[in-house]
Amino acid sequence: MLIRFVGLIYLKFILIIFIALSMFFMGIDILKYSDDLPDSANLFVLFLAYDFLYALNYTFPISTILASIVTFITLIKSNQLTAILSIGYSKKQILFPILFIASFLNLCYIGLNATPFVYAQEKIDNIIQRGGINDAKNDILVKYNNNYVYIGKIYPILQTAENIKVFEIDGLILRQFIQANKAQFDGTWWNLPTAQITTIPENLEFNRSNLINTNVENYQILKNFKPKILDTIYQNKPTVSIIDAFNTLFLLLEQDSNTQKIRSILYSFITIPLAIPFLIVIISFYTPDLLRYINLAKLGFLFVLFCLIVWGVFFMLTKLSISGFLIPEIGVIIPLIVFISISIFYYRKI
Repeated sequence: MLIRFVGLIYLKFILIIFIALSMFFMGIDILKYSDDLPDSANLFVLFLAYDFLYALNYTFPISTILASIVTFITLIKSNQLTAILSIGYSKKQILFPILFIASFLNLCYIGLNATPFVYAQEKIDNIIQRGGINDAKNDILVKYNNNYVYIGKIYPILQTAENIKVFEIDGLILRQFIQANKAQFDGTWWNLPTAQITTIPENLEFNRSNLINTNVENYQILKNFKPKILDTIYQNKPTVSIIDAFNTLFLLLEQDSNTQKIRSILYSFITIPLAIPFLIVIISFYTPDLLRYINLAKLGFLFVLFCLIVWGVFFMLTKLSISGFLIPEIGVIIPLIVFISISIFYYRKI
């Protein structure tokens, strides 16, 4: 009975706050892009849908925090918290349904980040800047196995590329040079409709042509080098799902490349959602049992300020780690462990 009573109150406030914050977020974006919104009704509807998903990325975690504050204040103001405690329930029992719901919803949120949901911002930018045409990245140079790959232009969503050049290296010696005007990714290979291959023999001789030029149709290269992986490595502010982030991590480990950025991205997916239930524990500890001796307005303001500061600190640490300013384990994992330890300490004292 208690779980259902407190849980329904908490869910109600999550829904109210989430809808309010999302509508506010979308309203600001509509005003921001008012001069650039597409004339097409279909594209405008898509813009609203993608903007809602993009807003969810920020508003949902904050909603679960703020809803817990409003729940506690509502229970105090109506004296329901005092009544529940007076009939024999403990504060931990009152806290349990809130923690359970917050943990479950944030685990679902983490799972949502493994889907194309995270690419909503790219869809918005494409609609605003190019009328729905997929955005392209220009002049990319990366290392893959023993190859150096240059791509003049790549369309990550369309999974196509233009002006692709592959330099195959054996040690420090260039052995082969492959170039093509177009390439298409089929899920495993990059297919070149027409490829020009220049081979350099091991034994070079003076006064003769040593280069061997051949033209090959339907040539396949760069196995499992996915466009989103390429996009993630290239961008300074990458937007990537958990699955694509893991694929990128495994690729970089195979190449013995720096994995700091992608590790930071993976940590960022779990840091804030995982910290929310522990933040609620601290709020619960400082929640008074009686209304008589407190100022609810001041208490609510302090709770909201504290939550936003903690959320902002973790958000800042993840961004600093992604930018390379901090080592991700030091900038993200250690602060999270310290915060969880503090929260467990408060939970034992409730």
